[in-house]
Amino acid sequence: MPKSTVSRLVKFLADRGFLTLLAERNRYSLGPAAIDLGRRASALFDIRGLCRPVLEQLSFETRETVILTSVVGAGGAVRCVDQIESTREGLRVFEQIGSIFPLHAGAAPRAVLVLLDEAERDRYLSRQLAPITDRTLVDPVALRQNIALAEKTGYVVSYGETYEGVTGIGAAFSWSNGCPAGSLAIAIPTPRATPDVVKRSGELLKAACLRVNALLSADSAASQPKDGSQ
Repeated sequence: MPKSTVSRLVKFLADRGFLTLLAERNRYSLGPAAIDLGRRASALFDIRGLCRPVLEQLSFETRETVILTSVVGAGGAVRCVDQIESTREGLRVFEQIGSIFPLHAGAAPRAVLVLLDEAERDRYLSRQLAPITDRTLVDPVALRQNIALAEKTGYVVSYGETYEGVTGIGAAFSWSNGCPAGSLAIAIPTPRATPDVVKRSGELLKAACLRVNALLSADSAASQPKDGSQ
């Protein structure tokens, strides 16, 4: 590459903390943002193990299918990374581990959309959004109304947006820097999803996500050098 191009790239990375200038040697080293990125990637590999006790507690409290997702790539979708299926008799709901859903479609993905800052959310909602079922919200106005309600209640509710006859309730958790890391969701056959059940599920999810936030923060603190060096 031309030196001018390399210089611009290095300045861009340094301005954002991914590189640090070692002035005494006139060289660059990895900066704190790069170290944090590596830590987050490492935590992501074990996010399933980290969240499993929380998932088990939700399963015990609701006896419905509970789902764990993590943010995919640049953040335009979530992937189902774990679930515990319902123990109730009759109708049950389950998700395929590894399934990927865009942020506008359903409770688990949209809970992550709610946590994005306004500029990122606006960029996402400016896209052409594709439906998964005929009940998937794709209209930006309807999505913004749903998001505004979720900001008040602390959880998202969706009706048949990814699977017909399934009501989803979802809430998101975040990394220590506030960026969304994933979500927890409860999937209920719509005949069982009474208003009281939906509200109780939402409150349980909010509490569960607070526990996951604490776990991720503790994991982050544990990974920092004890002497304060990078």
